[in-house]
Amino acid sequence: MRFSPRSMCDVWYTGTKRLTASQRATLEASGLSVHHVPLIETRLTDAPLPTRSFDWLVVTSQTAVPALTDVPRDVRVAAVGEKTKQALERVGFTVSLMPETYTGEALFHELAHVVKPDETVVFARGDLANTDHMKQLHHVVDWVVYETVGRDLTEAEVEALERVNALLVLSPSAVRAITPYLDRFEGTWYAIGEVTERAVREVSTLPVRVPECYTMDALIQCVGEDFS
Repeated sequence: MRFSPRSMCDVWYTGTKRLTASQRATLEASGLSVHHVPLIETRLTDAPLPTRSFDWLVVTSQTAVPALTDVPRDVRVAAVGEKTKQALERVGFTVSLMPETYTGEALFHELAHVVKPDETVVFARGDLANTDHMKQLHHVVDWVVYETVGRDLTEAEVEALERVNALLVLSPSAVRAITPYLDRFEGTWYAIGEVTERAVREVSTLPVRVPECYTMDALIQCVGEDFS
């Protein structure tokens, strides 16, 4: 991986998926040198569908979608946000519920008003997903379909971190992975969501920026505006 000369401003995007061409262009138009430095990786657990009799499927991350091969396509589906909705629709699901605020809390809050007491919900999630919201429903079957693993930075990445002006983190897992190297970072954090923001503030006193809309595009726009 090649990094910028010291005279340039660097932004690290730490998500597992690559930025789109338009997202990268937005950052580069603001004079930033963009680097994709994934801090975590996800692995499917290959856990089988835990029940064949259920009424709703809840998905709070598009990362879970590849694990849903055996799920009937006629089940009612609740998705956390637009990207997850699109990923589900690409493989044949019809999304019946998506909250205006793209958070698991908002999703389960809305579900609590539409799911009947005798209906069963399957929650397809990652191993680190917040499960507190499940308590709002009567019958929830927990299905861990992927796990999240952090990785160590290379020596070159540790050195380059000293020159990073904007650090984009999308989850508490990414924050935990970068924490051992924070003595090298003096820039601004850009985080998606209150949970990730809280994880950042627990380990750092540096500035944290969080867009009102919890999407990658909104986060990119926030960075672009700050460095324009």
